Amino acid sequence: MIISLREGIEAALVIAVMLSYLRRSGQHDLKRFVVWGAIIAVIASVGVALAMNLIWGIVEGPILATFEGVVVLLAALLLTTMILWMWNAGASITSEIEESVERKSLSQSGAGIALLSFSLVMREGVELVLFTAALVIQEGLGTYIGMTLGLLIAIGLGAAIYQGSLRISLGSLFRWTSVFLILVAAGMVAYGVHELQEAGLLLIGPLEMWNINPPPLPDGTFPLLHENGLIGGLAKAIFGYNGNPSFLEVTGYGLYLLGVLVYYLRKNRVRPVGNLSEAEEVAKSVSA
Repeated sequence: MIISLREGIEAALVIAVMLSYLRRSGQHDLKRFVVWGAIIAVIASVGVALAMNLIWGIVEGPILATFEGVVVLLAALLLTTMILWMWNAGASITSEIEESVERKSLSQSGAGIALLSFSLVMREGVELVLFTAALVIQEGLGTYIGMTLGLLIAIGLGAAIYQGSLRISLGSLFRWTSVFLILVAAGMVAYGVHELQEAGLLLIGPLEMWNINPPPLPDGTFPLLHENGLIGGLAKAIFGYNGNPSFLEVTGYGLYLLGVLVYYLRKNRVRPVGNLSEAEEVAKSVSA
């Protein structure tokens, strides 16, 4: 839900920036191209999701484990680059979007504006498909329910922000969801390594560092803290928790968090104090 909320809000803010610029410049007739570009991008994203499901239905055994491991690791990489890009983009992203809309609108290029809207929303859609695919591998029904809830909330928030009826601290929202998503990405790294090892790849070091999974209950169910139990299963689905991880899983998880922490500390040491976050700048532009 949080991942889809974050991606949905990003897409909604992109559309809001484009519509707000056209509103301020009095070019209301071009708004429909923004909307149609976004709708086509959503349909195309669904097509990507269906294609991935088709692949899942074809492959099996070690090939399936390898495919799932690669998908999860790729999702972790993409999620990380998205977060780092957000940190680095700063206030420039809003002006870049508005400049692109201005160039298209000056030439009265409705198709160009639709293509711009399509490309920006499609990026968010493909990211969401890949992230949720990595989670579907671990828990299907819960992922679909959470994704639906997150997108519905994002649509409502985006519409309220555009209409000017809602004022929220988007900077704080993006900041705290970034922390959450970093932990999710670290879990994806560990889980991706686990899947590749299940496929017989990356067999480096001990395959079980420890085992803290409680034994099954007499009735065959799992205790709450077992990785297949209620609490442990939730932690496994969200953060990649594993009660009996391998050496490479633990190493990958730790090195990922260490690398992101070092990057964050170095970036904030040199970041200008007055620099607005992307979310804050977007909100300022939309409200204007």
